[in-house]
Amino acid sequence: MMKNHPYKKYIYAAVSLFGVIVLSIIVFFIIFRYGEIKQALRHIFNTLMPFIIGAALAYMVCPLCRTIEKFYLRILEKTERIKQAKKEKLALTASVFTGIFITLVVIYLIIIIIVPQLITSVIRLVQILPDSADRLVKWLEKMLNSNEQLLAVSQELVDKGYHFITDWLSNGLLESVENIATGLSSGVISFFTLMLNLFIGVIVAIYLLLSRKKLARQGKLILYSIFKKEAADSIMDEVYFADKTFSGFINGKIVDAVIVAVICYVGMMLFKVITGAQVTMSEVLVAVIVGIFNVIPFFGWYIGLFASALLILIVNPVQCVFFVVFDFILQQIDGNILGPKILGDTTGLSSFWVLFSILLFGDLWGFAGMLIGVPVFAVIYHIISQLVAKGLRRNGQEEMLVQYERDFPPKQPEETIVRKIKQ
Repeated sequence: MMKNHPYKKYIYAAVSLFGVIVLSIIVFFIIFRYGEIKQALRHIFNTLMPFIIGAALAYMVCPLCRTIEKFYLRILEKTERIKQAKKEKLALTASVFTGIFITLVVIYLIIIIIVPQLITSVIRLVQILPDSADRLVKWLEKMLNSNEQLLAVSQELVDKGYHFITDWLSNGLLESVENIATGLSSGVISFFTLMLNLFIGVIVAIYLLLSRKKLARQGKLILYSIFKKEAADSIMDEVYFADKTFSGFINGKIVDAVIVAVICYVGMMLFKVITGAQVTMSEVLVAVIVGIFNVIPFFGWYIGLFASALLILIVNPVQCVFFVVFDFILQQIDGNILGPKILGDTTGLSSFWVLFSILLFGDLWGFAGMLIGVPVFAVIYHIISQLVAKGLRRNGQEEMLVQYERDFPPKQPEETIVRKIKQ
């Protein structure tokens, strides 16, 4: 028997040494083949993009489908000729197609309402820019003429800029034109690829929503076939926590951003009516910018404020001052009233870890990383907290955790780690 084998500790030492060697080889391979591995992962990611889009769409539409399914079940319960299993299948199928249809209609309405106004706003901005630039040049000339030293510095900067542009026109113009042409062709290909991925993604989302109950049951069977019940239960708890965190944070952020955008639009319209201003920045464009960047935690408000204020300043400086003051008040209302009411404490992270997660995942995944970085890190933080709690319990140091939560009480007492480890 292996339990009483005299060389048991030597066998364990050999296995551990072999594991260290294998792990070292893998790390060495990853470091020296990082470029190839990154390229291979990018190829796999691009190949699976329709499935990623479909999974994300299915996850977003799933709560709506559940609500619609309950509604259809209540209607079908009145029909006695249909068996219960058939009723559930009909309700599931009808809810999926209804949910997808409602989502696509909402997206279509948003596009036909907002996109034309955005295009009009951009065209209007381009038309206004020459007059605004002319006024800016005249203001600068007036300022420079009153200060000889500043005038000399500006003339030197103009000369350097002139030489730079001349050199660029003679040497780098052709290369820039080639780069622009290449970029345009790549952009067209990327656009059609995105449209194809979106179309396939919708189909994938429909299949996922129709099969979600079966897939969830299969995943649970696989999990409990691999791990013991205690470990499998812990993993399921983390899955439920991740689902709660992601759905609460992302859906809440989207709803919060829509409300903020609507309030911003109403505020800009009131400014236009009260002041009677003839030349103002498009209210729709400003509201869309503020709403989109408000989805990003922490940094989103600053980015949206700066971008919108810069655009408004070009058109109407008085409106820019009003917008800065109004947006500051709006964000205070959102941060202290709307946000907590809609989102609650869905992550449980401190401001430091929110900032850390945005910077980390934003650098890794761009805009998408800034959006999902907070819930991803919240799940990682929760897993580490559970592991630390179990380690303290195993080592008989639960009192340290009790004292920690006494000194730094959690925002949600019913979710304390102490309560969980004592279950």
